Amino acid sequence: MSSPTSAGGTPGSKADIDTLKADMKALREDLATLVKDTGSVASAQAKAAAARAQQMAGDAGEKAIEFRDAVGDKVREHPFAALGVALAAGFVLASLSRRN
Repeated sequence: MSSPTSAGGTPGSKADIDTLKADMKALREDLATLVKDTGSVASAQAKAAAARAQQMAGDAGEKAIEFRDAVGDKVREHPFAALGVALAAGFVLASLSRRN
């Protein structure tokens, strides 16, 4: 069975300490690289998410404009029906607000 010493020295020898120092230095470098890479990935994903959100907001704005135009057309086609719907909606909202 072999002993846990390096280069046949005694435990805690200079060779063991030097090896430990080298391992710690390599570990610090690996950790620094990992943190840097993680930051780069997170930044790229945040930029992609922001671009998707901006696209969705633009699409929602276009849909709102289309809906507004469609409602405006229906109101022009049927003004009395639109007035009746508006009055009914106002009555319902007023009734609900009195209950609270």
